[in-house]
Amino acid sequence: MSPLRKLMHIAAFPVVLTACGDDVVEPGNELTESEAVALLKKTGGLLFGSRITLESEDSLVVACAQGGSATAVGKLPDEEFAGDTLRLVIDYQITPSDCRVTHDGLQFTINGGPDFRFYFGGESVGSDGEVDIDASVSGGVKWQLEDRSGSCPMRVTLVDPRFNDGQIEGSYKGMFCSYDVEIDATEFLPADW
Repeated sequence: MSPLRKLMHIAAFPVVLTACGDDVVEPGNELTESEAVALLKKTGGLLFGSRITLESEDSLVVACAQGGSATAVGKLPDEEFAGDTLRLVIDYQITPSDCRVTHDGLQFTINGGPDFRFYFGGESVGSDGEVDIDASVSGGVKWQLEDRSGSCPMRVTLVDPRFNDGQIEGSYKGMFCSYDVEIDATEFLPADW
């Protein structure tokens, strides 16, 4: 065997080891696209409309509706004024812990490791009512649904955002659980957030 062929085997070994890591979801355990969308819709609004059980200067813990909790660490909602400009930033790293959520008749239990980041930035200049919005959710969650479990990476961004009658409109578009997804912003964030 030539020295080059021997090096190919050595170089391939780490790739094989990486592919055998513990992040792999066993065949048959992955979510369907409709299940993934149901989970994403509940993950987006996890902090909103939930009861805060503990709050500090840079974090809060919320009780999940059906049990468990979620810890959010980061920039608490803060309004900043500079001249005629108003800025609002919400930037959290969220770690769910046995957080149970239900959507479309499916009850999920979600955990961190990976965690996910919820970012929202809004800016209004002057009194014309125009608001520039930048929002995204990235990272991932571990999930359990009945006897199946796995983890889902996520990267969704608010596209064509508009602020209308106190409600954010547009759509969150991107990737969740290996699916290309697009959901209406009103289904992702509760109206009373």
